[in-house]
Amino acid sequence: MSLLREFELRIESLLEGFFTRQFKSGVQPVEIAKKLVREMDAHRSISVSKVYVPNHYVIITSEEDAEKLKPFEKTLIPEFQSFLVSHAKKEGYELVGLPQIEFKSLSKLSLGELVIESSLESREVEAAKTGVTKMLRLNAGPDTKEGAYLVKFDAGKETRLLLATPFTKIGRASDNDIVIRDPNVSRHHAQIENQGSRYLLKDLSSTNGTFINGAAVDEYVLKNRDVIVIGTTKLQFRRESDV
Repeated sequence: MSLLREFELRIESLLEGFFTRQFKSGVQPVEIAKKLVREMDAHRSISVSKVYVPNHYVIITSEEDAEKLKPFEKTLIPEFQSFLVSHAKKEGYELVGLPQIEFKSLSKLSLGELVIESSLESREVEAAKTGVTKMLRLNAGPDTKEGAYLVKFDAGKETRLLLATPFTKIGRASDNDIVIRDPNVSRHHAQIENQGSRYLLKDLSSTNGTFINGAAVDEYVLKNRDVIVIGTTKLQFRRESDV
């Protein structure tokens, strides 16, 4: 089954009856998905050994379409992100971090018109090209443990951060697996060790400490939905097998 067909079935399953009623006319989620991958393919950046693709996408629709899409944005964004990641893996592209997606409207667009704008965060790409930062290990393949990840909360948005094996380093410095741009986070703040049946979080003698569900910890075995606070950044541990 093609990635696009899998996406379409997934969206229909998630939105159920709302899908049929809300999207009879105007921009369709599957149409957005098609244009997103076309935008990715069209704006590749080739380095010596890797092909980088945009990691920020703006979906621009008419005001009428935007009104229809608004209630479903929180559902659609992670599905579009997953679709783009799958397409990038299939094509062998290098993604610097999880694709960021936002919706905007434009009064001059008519119902059904769709524009996608994309950009590649050059600062992170330069670091990636020199091999300094790994950011999120989206292309790690077998090194990425399925079903366990962190969610970063920022201005009402959720970003999924994948965990690597045998451990994931978290901190402000660019050589961490997950880089947190927060001045209250230490350069090498904490790490999460994948120990097979459990995930152990360790504070790396950070300046401001690591907190789980409001309590300071040095070491802690993570459980699904535990809230981690480092500096002023809030993360949540998710493990699907624990749900």
